[in-house]
Amino acid sequence: MRLKQYLLTATSLIPFVLPAPSKAETPTITYSQGQYLVQAPDWSRITWDNLPPVQQPGYLSIPQNLISLFGYDPSRSWSAGQKVDSVVMLGDGDDAFKMSALSLKSIGRVALPTTATTTKPTLKDFGLMQWQTPKTLVKAMPELGRVNLSKVPPLAALFSKNRGLGYGTVSQAIALNPQTADLTLNNIDLSKYSLDSIPGLDKAQLGKFKSWQQAYVNQIPKLSQVPFDKMPQPISSGIGVVGIASVVLGTAEKGNAWAGNDYFVSGRVVRGDRTEEVACPSGIECSYLEMGDFAGSQGGLYGKRWASGSSQQVRGGYGILAAVNGGKEPTGRLVYGSGFKVALTGVNESKGTADFGLFFRICARPPFQQKTCTPYFIGPVPWLPVSENDLVIVGSGQ
Repeated sequence: MRLKQYLLTATSLIPFVLPAPSKAETPTITYSQGQYLVQAPDWSRITWDNLPPVQQPGYLSIPQNLISLFGYDPSRSWSAGQKVDSVVMLGDGDDAFKMSALSLKSIGRVALPTTATTTKPTLKDFGLMQWQTPKTLVKAMPELGRVNLSKVPPLAALFSKNRGLGYGTVSQAIALNPQTADLTLNNIDLSKYSLDSIPGLDKAQLGKFKSWQQAYVNQIPKLSQVPFDKMPQPISSGIGVVGIASVVLGTAEKGNAWAGNDYFVSGRVVRGDRTEEVACPSGIECSYLEMGDFAGSQGGLYGKRWASGSSQQVRGGYGILAAVNGGKEPTGRLVYGSGFKVALTGVNESKGTADFGLFFRICARPPFQQKTCTPYFIGPVPWLPVSENDLVIVGSGQ
């Protein structure tokens, strides 16, 4: 209804029930439709930085043969309570947000101001610099090759440290010192150099740099303060399709043979990044939120169920990475696009409330191959709760 075998993880599949996040944690906008209200996320104020922390620990370990295939290493580990921007890498959500199209300069134009006292960022703060070499920098920024080496202090220091011939342009220095040209910049103290010590660095798109995909969001200065609606590919608001939260039913509920997939709005995410509805298995615990529709019993959402991800795990992911987490993810929906999956994480039948959480995934796109993604298993990140007779944002599911 419209409204104004290779891979291991340590994340468990135990049930989870989360406390409702405060409104201060998640900025919202209130929409109304007659007597009904919905607290929708205010994407102009929500950033990677102010998302609530991940609630469960986990890790991903990628073998060398797949690292060679991907061209970078998406392996990582995280702890309960860790901030999302230190768990998500640029490559994970690039299809969703196109962060690779950003530059430091464009980030600075749209990032929200912060009250935190920060020092001027250095090359060390620009995380992907540590694995760049003089050669990869020139590939990312061809104009840098024409600059005199003396005008690029960090590269001059790298060549000098390794007894290179430090004169002429950067391209000439690379040609004269091929071994040094392949050394990574972490061979010098990057904290000594400001971002403007490499001419043109602020204008280069992140996706031009070698292995940009493995940089964490918080390793790119100010990227964590960019609102989701200001990304190169802005997030979907989700409010195009909403239902009425009619009733929440607890863990005493079981799946029914007669309630097939078409009774549910929750399910798995398949290739093409769309939600495929999946019914709860017959006889298995199935707490859920049952919805109504503004059009009454004739509406498309009337009587539909959003099953709890703490009750039901479904197949997820696709390609090589689909084996992660036993191939499972909590049932849910792509309400706001593919950047994260929204799952019902717990219901309180006596209070008539339902809690939700966000789950993230890890994706890679090997050269000349289709994208591969893990199930949505990183989380949950507490999200906006719903009470009976509130509106619930369903989104298009893709």
